[in-house]
Amino acid sequence: RLSLVGSEMCIRDRLDTLALRVAQLDSATALSTPNGVERARGAFVAARQAFKHVEVGVEYYVPSTSKGMNGPALPEVEESEGPEAVFPPTGFQVIEETLYGEDPLAEQEALRQETATLRQLVTRASTMMQAQRATDDRVWDAAKLELARIVTLGLAGFDSPVAGHALPEADAALEGVARSLAPYRTDIPAWSTLDSAIVRARATLQAGTNRESFDHFTFIVERLNPLAHALRETRVALGIGMPAERRAFRMEAASLFDSAAFDVMAFAPLDAVPATEEAAALGRALFHDVRLSGDGRRACSSCHIPEKAFTDGRRVNTARGGAPLARNTPTVINSGAQLGVFSDLRTTYLEDQVTDVVENVDEMHGSLEASARVLSTDGTVVARFAAAFAAQRAAADSVVTAARIRTALAAYQRSLTRLDAPVDRALRGDTSALSAEARLGFNVFVGKGKCATCHFLPLTNGTVPPMYQKSEVEVLGTPARAVTAGATVDPDEGRYRLSRAAPHKHAFRTTSLRNVALTAPYMHNGAYPTLESVIDFYNRGGGAGIGITLDNQTLPPDPLRLTATEQRALVRFLQALTDTTAVQR
Repeated sequence: RLSLVGSEMCIRDRLDTLALRVAQLDSATALSTPNGVERARGAFVAARQAFKHVEVGVEYYVPSTSKGMNGPALPEVEESEGPEAVFPPTGFQVIEETLYGEDPLAEQEALRQETATLRQLVTRASTMMQAQRATDDRVWDAAKLELARIVTLGLAGFDSPVAGHALPEADAALEGVARSLAPYRTDIPAWSTLDSAIVRARATLQAGTNRESFDHFTFIVERLNPLAHALRETRVALGIGMPAERRAFRMEAASLFDSAAFDVMAFAPLDAVPATEEAAALGRALFHDVRLSGDGRRACSSCHIPEKAFTDGRRVNTARGGAPLARNTPTVINSGAQLGVFSDLRTTYLEDQVTDVVENVDEMHGSLEASARVLSTDGTVVARFAAAFAAQRAAADSVVTAARIRTALAAYQRSLTRLDAPVDRALRGDTSALSAEARLGFNVFVGKGKCATCHFLPLTNGTVPPMYQKSEVEVLGTPARAVTAGATVDPDEGRYRLSRAAPHKHAFRTTSLRNVALTAPYMHNGAYPTLESVIDFYNRGGGAGIGITLDNQTLPPDPLRLTATEQRALVRFLQALTDTTAVQR
């Protein structure tokens, strides 16, 4: 109990330091000269270092307030409150964007307003933390999640996109973890291992010159993964358990890169039926069954072709009447390892996706209720449904139902989760699984290319780690055609068609890059035929670099200036994300 009290006191003391540093930043934003700008930047660095020292606690216990303090400098849309419910961003990243922008002196009043808001948020966090009642298991769980946050968001530059302070801030976050755990120190051998792992990781970060040249691959393999495992071993040696929760990042996993780190059922509805082998096998049969379509001519596999990595190889497929559909056909491999489906995120779960596709007039134009009646006349199918849902079926139930069709198809898609690509094996320690060129590509992906700020490691999709409770949409400025100048934006308005919120105009879900080498053409409209052409688009700054002007483009508009060698290496890395082993076709 004394250890717990000591850990709580450490976080609260650090919050007091954060409040002091933010107050000093507030004073420093009274800019008058270029020297004043430099002083303000120094105060900003000190303040966010102080935030990183307490991130382990505030992200765990008061996540919404923490997001207000250090969330992305992008407007937040609360769709449940209507299209007008768009809230401006606040906190450190907004201040960073202004303070490190083109003319901070001209933005002095805006800076003062932002720092005043930040002071209020820090006060709120301190008040809320006082009311929290921590437990030993949650202190150690918070430390585990902070390590995951460092490797997925911190190192990628997610929350230091302009100033580029990712490495020193990751070091500060590790210091915060160490301080929160220090009151638990005993003389057991596991502590020595954990101490050494923290020291080595911090020394590597402190020796790093800048994020673009940093060897992220080696740091993850040789520093952060061993640290994550040492953290777990020390917790176990102390006899401290884990909170009783189900999360996508499994409670028992040490690192996000472990072979069984993810529980796909955590991305499913709370009442979802477990994805048994019988249910998945039934779903596979239904995936190929044309009786789900209104005219008996289309199955799911008509467009999601197994031999084409469950895509169709076309820019867009055709509607039942022969007209082109609006969007490119995505793969369903790893579709279960994300929250939200379709490129406009119009459904949250795979079960709802099934209904949308089967009953879409342009796609299958079917009815799940009608399909259930038809399938109920097939004795073989009835027997398979009975076996797959024996545990859930009451005696008076119909055997084949619309809900069970949805469940079986979702179970099949979740069974197609494959996270054992060469990249995965290399990150777990088998470094021979990845060529030197692909390793360079990995470092470009996390570093200079900034890819991992949207395609979060290790899943490479847009479901935000480490809690995986929300998926991001981004405005890239995707052109109607693959040109390098004089482009016009694709007319598809994306998420805006649903939310009617201005920030969502031309916004689309960040897709997984798993098996991306097999799923050309690319983008929601299939505009880009090759990986090389996609990388060239990003290298130019997205739509802004090819003549498209969108006030709400979320992709940074500045050219990446990747060399030809770096672009080739990035392609090699993307190819090494391929894993279709043992996929049931």
